[in-house]
Amino acid sequence: MRQHAMHLRRRAAAVSGCPVLGSQLRQARWAAITSAASPSEGFRSHGGPSRRKKQISRFDLPSEADSPEAAAGAALSALLEAPDEAGQRQIRLDAITQQDVATQWPPPAMVEPTPIATEVRRPHLWLHQDAQDAVGVEDVGRYVRLSRNALIEHLPEGGCGELARDLTLIPSRGRDVGLMLRKISIELIMQLSELRDARDGRGTPCIRKAGFLIDGHKGTGKSQVLNLVAMWARKNGWLVVLEPNPSRYSKEIAEIKRSNNGVYIQNEFSQQFLEAMSIANRHMLEEIPVDRQAYGSRAIDGESAEVTRRLYEPLIEKNVDTEVERQGLTGSDRLQRIARYRQQVRIPSMADVLQDPQNVWEIVEFGLQNESYATQAVAETFLQLQRQTTHPVLVLVDEWNECFPCSEYVSIRYDNTRFNGYIPAYHLSMPRALHRWDGHKYRRGLKICATSWQRYKRRDYRPELLGVKDHEIRTVRNFTQHEFANYVVYLRLMNVLHNFPAEDLEYYYMLTQGNGWQARRVLSALY
Repeated sequence: MRQHAMHLRRRAAAVSGCPVLGSQLRQARWAAITSAASPSEGFRSHGGPSRRKKQISRFDLPSEADSPEAAAGAALSALLEAPDEAGQRQIRLDAITQQDVATQWPPPAMVEPTPIATEVRRPHLWLHQDAQDAVGVEDVGRYVRLSRNALIEHLPEGGCGELARDLTLIPSRGRDVGLMLRKISIELIMQLSELRDARDGRGTPCIRKAGFLIDGHKGTGKSQVLNLVAMWARKNGWLVVLEPNPSRYSKEIAEIKRSNNGVYIQNEFSQQFLEAMSIANRHMLEEIPVDRQAYGSRAIDGESAEVTRRLYEPLIEKNVDTEVERQGLTGSDRLQRIARYRQQVRIPSMADVLQDPQNVWEIVEFGLQNESYATQAVAETFLQLQRQTTHPVLVLVDEWNECFPCSEYVSIRYDNTRFNGYIPAYHLSMPRALHRWDGHKYRRGLKICATSWQRYKRRDYRPELLGVKDHEIRTVRNFTQHEFANYVVYLRLMNVLHNFPAEDLEYYYMLTQGNGWQARRVLSALY
């Protein structure tokens, strides 16, 4: 009997997928179980002790015929053998044919075509081509249309952040793309428009502003703000020095040499930086004359030549003191010899080879042709850009906070220190040239940096220790609902999303909290 009940349960499991028999089977099973679990007549009897004891012993050892499983099996057999209410023919489990299965499988819900979702539509998504040079607050959330050639022309150094990944998601390789105008982007563009032609009281072009630090959580769009500002600045006559990925100077391994100042020279990376900078700025660099007073004031490692000469003063004084003891020189003779030896100190410098450059481009070109002087050429170029007033200069650095942690390079000099044997990134020549908050040193220029929290958390982030003031910090927030809707429509127009329902817009905005990085990851995976 137990085997028969188990056989019926297996048959019931096979029939449970049938929409017609499934509901009837569950009703019959529930009725059988409830009827078997109800109190019997023996418990309600008030007869003598012998009769009550006999009935209790009978319930203590129930038979298989009286069990709930047997009752459910019997109900199932009766259900399968009886015709249903719709008048369909009887179906036995041991006599099911392919035609019987075809009438029940697949269910209609699986073969019906997917309903077409209501598309999300946003008016005025694209910014008009004629209005791209003059934007206002009413343009927040709109997209600037750009061709692929224009993107390469205005961003030859490469896009900041994950712009390359955004372009990879677009199936078409020749379709125009867009960059969203954020509130911070419009604010920076409006301020740069006012600062471009600013002058001091004597009529000399001058910009009295150090710059801005763009901060915000991961995925809010800080790097895209830099991309849009860089493209706008190049279209409007700014000399833009863009570094989209300074973390590679400390993560990628290349040849380094340590100088007497303790700075590790990266000539290979310096040449790559000069090459990328010269692609879009060569014609402007040729128009900037060289400041003779400042030229040659940097050593081969990019540090100040005067500081490098001071490293030899203890050695000179020790040598002169030895001569004083041997020759019995007076105090005045000692000072004269120290001064003479200081003049004889020669520090390797590109000024000994390139003695009379006419413009800044000649300094850049010399660094490209001579790898051993590439690091000094980068330092000399930045120094000349700080002194010039010919063109407005805009220095853009993404991942600025990546210039401070420990690099992938190791050195025994940093053993038993807080760096645990790793060289700090700001001791490498290229991150060292970018890590200073020195926008105030540019006579006609400023510096805009953006943070990146792809690898590190913001728990120990204190920009005030680096000289950044509170009014210079700009925070990028997550998308508003208006910006998020435009972002979804843009992805649909680029064929990244397919059949996205308009009624789910608020749900996914709540799910991603308007974060662009989260929205791209979720929407591109689901739609």
